[in-house]
Amino acid sequence: MPLDSNSTFKMDYQLKKGSRMTRYLGAVIILLVVGCGITLGGGLERALDLLSIVFVIGVGFGHTLGAKDGESKVTRFGDGCVRGGWLGLIVGITLIAGTDYAAQMNFSYIMPALAVALLSPLYGYLAKIITMQLD
Repeated sequence: MPLDSNSTFKMDYQLKKGSRMTRYLGAVIILLVVGCGITLGGGLERALDLLSIVFVIGVGFGHTLGAKDGESKVTRFGDGCVRGGWLGLIVGITLIAGTDYAAQMNFSYIMPALAVALLSPLYGYLAKIITMQLD
């Protein structure tokens, strides 16, 4: 039975609609897997740092403002979040290195601070993965 243009349009619309739902479902699955891994690995309180989140998202938004015509702002935001994550790590390590604890090699103070500094790239790459799903 030949397909008319109306039924072809309906099939295309359903595929696009399903694709959008699939992307959202993929983003939710990614967030659930990462959230469960963090929760089972040590708890959410160890993996949440508001300053790191604000730093990464701020750099991501700033990077988005530089988008050129025709460039995806969602992709630009994700790329900016990755860059913000690495900048946050460099800032964190610099701040750690400037403390008296680092000069004394007191690892009981250095390691928790390093763990917080390492959250920035985690947040940046998590934002990038989510934006890749949604774009």
